[in-house]
Amino acid sequence: MFQPETRYMTKGIDERLPPHLIAMLWLCIDLRLRSGDKMDYLQVFTFKKVNEETLAIHHEQEQPARLYVHFTGYKPEYAEFINEKIFVIDDDDHSTMLFAYEY
Repeated sequence: MFQPETRYMTKGIDERLPPHLIAMLWLCIDLRLRSGDKMDYLQVFTFKKVNEETLAIHHEQEQPARLYVHFTGYKPEYAEFINEKIFVIDDDDHSTMLFAYEY
């Protein structure tokens, strides 16, 4: 599940999300995998502006219910995707990162 060699992203993610944030979302998943925590096939990420310097990345799943919050630096160009949902879906063959509106 969520194997690095079978990871993909949609055109929307590739064009709108900065590469370092894409890498950070995959890292959040990798940290969960390494911890041995049971992971759902659907991982959901949302971005929240904490203040002018801090961005919170909310990482959650439904089964079993989990919520993790990661923090990174905030940049003005992030405003366009604040409060949008990003899904990472694993179907056992591959994992795909996409904006919720692309589903």
